[in-house]
Amino acid sequence: MESMRNAIAVTAAFVAAVAVVPAATPARPQTTEPGVIYPLKVTVDDKGIHIPKDQFTKNGVSRYPRGALIQYQLTNKGTKPYAVRIWAHESVVMKPGGHATVFINWQYRGDYHYWRIYRGHRLSPIGTVIIF
Repeated sequence: MESMRNAIAVTAAFVAAVAVVPAATPARPQTTEPGVIYPLKVTVDDKGIHIPKDQFTKNGVSRYPRGALIQYQLTNKGTKPYAVRIWAHESVVMKPGGHATVFINWQYRGDYHYWRIYRGHRLSPIGTVIIF
């Protein structure tokens, strides 16, 4: 009789432990936090576009995980009016000291380019954003 009680107690403890384990297992990590918009202050001047380095930057190239929602907050610190084109998005023309915003939802992996525009012409240097 005593061994029967021990067997039932051990079985009940095992069933309780199995029921708790799946609840304690952490969820699989996501590449980005969904729905979070990351503001990024970007400087534009007569020499180019300067995107600040962050944890994803590699060899001086801006990289973001797929699904990143980036709000590029542009400031023109140059002496001429510039617009900025990033992938398929173009800012308004910013006078010297002016500001503009470009919002991009980086949904697809790949290499994308950005550059300054002055009087309708693309200016070098041309930068690259990598979505991984």
